[in-house]
Amino acid sequence: MMWLLPVLAAAKGGATFWLARKKLNDDDVPVARDLFAAGAPRKAMAIWAHPDDEITCAGALAGMAHGGAELTLVYLTAGEAAKDTGYSRDELARVRRAEAQAAGEHLGAAHVEVLAFPDGGLPRSDGGAAKAAIAGLIERFQPSLVVSFDEKVGFYGHPDHIQTGRWVREVIEQGAPSVRRLYQATLPKAMIALAMKLVSAFRDNYPQVPEDGLPAPSVAVNIVAHGRRKRRLLDVHASQAKVIADVQPYADRVPHWLYYRLFDREYFTLAIDR
Repeated sequence: MMWLLPVLAAAKGGATFWLARKKLNDDDVPVARDLFAAGAPRKAMAIWAHPDDEITCAGALAGMAHGGAELTLVYLTAGEAAKDTGYSRDELARVRRAEAQAAGEHLGAAHVEVLAFPDGGLPRSDGGAAKAAIAGLIERFQPSLVVSFDEKVGFYGHPDHIQTGRWVREVIEQGAPSVRRLYQATLPKAMIALAMKLVSAFRDNYPQVPEDGLPAPSVAVNIVAHGRRKRRLLDVHASQAKVIADVQPYADRVPHWLYYRLFDREYFTLAIDR
């Protein structure tokens, strides 16, 4: 996978670049304009564990918001347990809450909600209280579409992500009548293989057995039109610069118009459709 940086440095439109993009993406996964069910109200809610988790599918979220959809971002924690930031836990909670609000403004979200469940402690938290909070926000904002983590891997194995995905799915399965579709962020096999080589969060946490990994994608969204916006979002979460440099390798060294033409799709699995 050491071909990545030379490919990213290559001229746009070159044959090597085109072959690399084809190698990374799964062309069997259909590309949709957006994720809404036909005729459904264009209200979307993205539910995450921590401020900055929305980077996972920021291109698709920006596309929905700037296409006229009402977008709500929800974070279950303030992200106060992040390491090596130079802040105390209380200071970091304030900083990351402000970053979450700035991320919402940047993406065009109508609402941003940062809850106060413990960062790093979601699996040990009161599940009833957490699900009641999620259900209450869904009732308040009435999204027809919800995006979150999967309940098996949580994108790369973070326990808070897994628990968030589990609670969101349970809430929607047990009620939430406004929600027509639940999508979970995922990746195709080639991108997982690349992440296992380049991203320490994946190397340290992702399951070694392929069958225990992310759900297969059922749809992709092309994000080229929002590549600049996604790149600038990385800078919004300044307190998490080290983490973001890990999960978005080389994004700080390559122009956005090239980086997000190689990584030009965000992938999802349709978990609930009704």
